[in-house]
Amino acid sequence: MFEKKIVRKAIPKDLRSIFLIEEVVFSKEHWTIEMIADELEDIPEKITWVIEQSQNILGYCMVRLFNNEVNIINMAITPSFQGKGLGRLLLGHILNQIPSKSSVFLEVKQGNLSAINLYLSFGFKEIDVRNDYYRDGSDALVMHLEH
Repeated sequence: MFEKKIVRKAIPKDLRSIFLIEEVVFSKEHWTIEMIADELEDIPEKITWVIEQSQNILGYCMVRLFNNEVNIINMAITPSFQGKGLGRLLLGHILNQIPSKSSVFLEVKQGNLSAINLYLSFGFKEIDVRNDYYRDGSDALVMHLEH
């Protein structure tokens, strides 16, 4: 039976599930549980969205808001559900929630072609490169979308 996927704002009880996805997706470069807990604080400038099915969290996206500037700071889909449109669903939902005339920014590992292609498909443009941005020495592409 087809189970509906739901996008909703994360709540503190989602911390462990988000951390487990973070750990498996980003392995040696993952955020600590304390860093994720900090993003789940109930303040208007920080919003973490989750995508779930049958009450199981399949992915998340952390967003920070500054007036009409939106920063997507962390996003991941659990590996067994990657490539099935969940990132597209999650990102589309988030972009529909932000005010019009907003600038959206993110950094993405230069070698993460599936993520880069997802962002390009939404109209993001590469505007800069941050050399040696990640712990492994990889560069980050800085991408921008005028929403």
